[in-house]
Amino acid sequence: MLGNKHTQVANLKALLMRYKTTKKIQTGLLRLSELTSSVTDLANFYQQLQHVIRRYFPADNLYIQLFTQPNNRMAEYFYVDELNCSPIGQQLNKDLVEFISAIGKPILINHDHVTFRDQQQIVRRPFPIRDDHTKLVNVWLVAPLIIENITIGLVGIKGFISDNKSIVHDLELIQFIAAHISSAILRNRIHEQLQSYNDEIEDVIFARTEHLQKNNIHLRKQAEERRHVEQQLYHAAHHDTLTKLPNRSMFIERLEQSLCHLKRHPNHRFAVLFVDLDRFKVVNDTLGHHVGDQLLIEISNRLADCVRGNDILARLGGDEFVILLDSLGHDDDAEEIALRVIDTINQSFSIDGQEVHTSVSVGITICERSYNSATEILRDADAAMYQAKAMGRGRLVFFDEAMRAELLANLSLEKDLRLAVTNQQFVLHFQKINDLNHTRTIGFEALLRWQHPTRGLLLPADFIAMAEETGLITDIEYWVIEAVSKQLVTWDTQPHFKNYFVSINLSGKHLSHTKSLQQLAKCIENNFAQPQRLVLELNEQALNNNVEVTLKQLTRLKKTGVKLALDNYGSGLSSLAYLNTLPFEFIKFAQSFIHSFNRNEKNLVLAQSLVQLGEQFGFRIVAEGIETQKQLTSAIAAGCEYGQGFFIGKPELYLQDANLTDHEGNGSHCA
Repeated sequence: MLGNKHTQVANLKALLMRYKTTKKIQTGLLRLSELTSSVTDLANFYQQLQHVIRRYFPADNLYIQLFTQPNNRMAEYFYVDELNCSPIGQQLNKDLVEFISAIGKPILINHDHVTFRDQQQIVRRPFPIRDDHTKLVNVWLVAPLIIENITIGLVGIKGFISDNKSIVHDLELIQFIAAHISSAILRNRIHEQLQSYNDEIEDVIFARTEHLQKNNIHLRKQAEERRHVEQQLYHAAHHDTLTKLPNRSMFIERLEQSLCHLKRHPNHRFAVLFVDLDRFKVVNDTLGHHVGDQLLIEISNRLADCVRGNDILARLGGDEFVILLDSLGHDDDAEEIALRVIDTINQSFSIDGQEVHTSVSVGITICERSYNSATEILRDADAAMYQAKAMGRGRLVFFDEAMRAELLANLSLEKDLRLAVTNQQFVLHFQKINDLNHTRTIGFEALLRWQHPTRGLLLPADFIAMAEETGLITDIEYWVIEAVSKQLVTWDTQPHFKNYFVSINLSGKHLSHTKSLQQLAKCIENNFAQPQRLVLELNEQALNNNVEVTLKQLTRLKKTGVKLALDNYGSGLSSLAYLNTLPFEFIKFAQSFIHSFNRNEKNLVLAQSLVQLGEQFGFRIVAEGIETQKQLTSAIAAGCEYGQGFFIGKPELYLQDANLTDHEGNGSHCA
């Protein structure tokens, strides 16, 4: 009985000891798992791993060896050995290392035998030592470190002594340790790769950020430069380069804003002053464009002193200025400012040591809700300004409904005149020009008429100013030249009309532009086989103030073969310079000059002197507007060689296949 009791006690003690050992190992495995899951540094991990194994497992020595691929060459290693032995790679045979890597399973090495588990069988076989210099010491429990089915190294416990008599348990234990070490190594490698990737990403982000910052700085500079350029462009697009005042574009923009404000607030009142310099062209032609520019700058400064702080002063171009008078209390306020402008500009200017005098004409429009656009307001102010010029310059005029009606009439007239040019609604009436000494007809003057479809036959006085203003006069004159040439061809077939000449009135626009003069010469060349039978009449207003330029242009015109006549002499300044300098074959005394002979003997004597000058300078005198026998007698007494007028012959309409078909009751004419 005592023996049984002792046996039972011993068994209980063994069971208790096995339980404690198993519990200790289980605790060690748990600590190993916790350690593996938190690994960040392998060197530190290996140290802590050794402490765990030493504490919970019957092993004081730990060896970890990593291979470098390929060929399983030993590289990194870690070992703790009580005897300070060399790494595992220097203690195990190379063939043994390759064997462990090949089978990929944990083994127990006991001197010259190895034991491992193959499927469910425990295999124990000898492993000969092929290198006499390598000695297998004690017992090794070794397992391969495997990551993704690749053996990356070995873990070994040297001198392993287990209280457990089961080899399977020991192999599972080392395999568990190897698996956690492999997991720790894999985790560490992934961590290092992530860290490397993070570092690379941070470097890329830093480089990109730095690049973006530089680009942003560059873009901000470009944006600032662009804003500055845009401001400059806006200023240049909305301001006059000479006077630095707002230009037409900016003024119209502000005027449109004021008009919109007026639509919303009916009691709001504002006005526009259209200011134009009088005889500014004379300043440019006599003193030069530099002085003219300086004068414009000085005028803009004076105008700026005349307006209020909330008003807008702008230069439309040339010598035209406009003022937007905002928030008027009464119409008299606009008149007061306009008078101030006129008085200020009337004072002399000192420019480059020269005293310059000028004046301005001012048109005023009081803006009402009936206006629909800024253009309409400027149009009416401009019309009022031209009315002021027509009344004698240096004054102001308010726009009224009568001017509006006149504007509408002019617009209608311009529209009809353009249709007339397109549809050739013009006819020519011819007035005889006689040789006063022999009382015979030597030619005709072609007088233009417009056969208006609704207003009837219109004289040049009704439309010629509009033709000049719109530039249609040149097209009309080309038609006149072609019509005259056809009439001469028809007359040459009739004995009593043969070899006559025809004179026509010519616009001064051809003398101002060389290209226009060239086109006129081409028109004459294309229509006249005998250009000497064509006389071109120009009045003094058509001649350029620059005698040299006028002489050059008239000389070019005479090369076409035509003859030239100075028309309406004696009605204006009648400069003698035209008589001895310019190549005129005929001088035509004005009707008013001829009519004055009977009441002013001095004019008769003057006419006789001009006739004598004509004999020396090579021109002949033609008397215009002879309406009575007494006027004819006076013209002959003055020495006029040729004459025309109602007393000699009324203007007649001739057709190509007939003679007289119409007579007119007045003698006014204009080309």
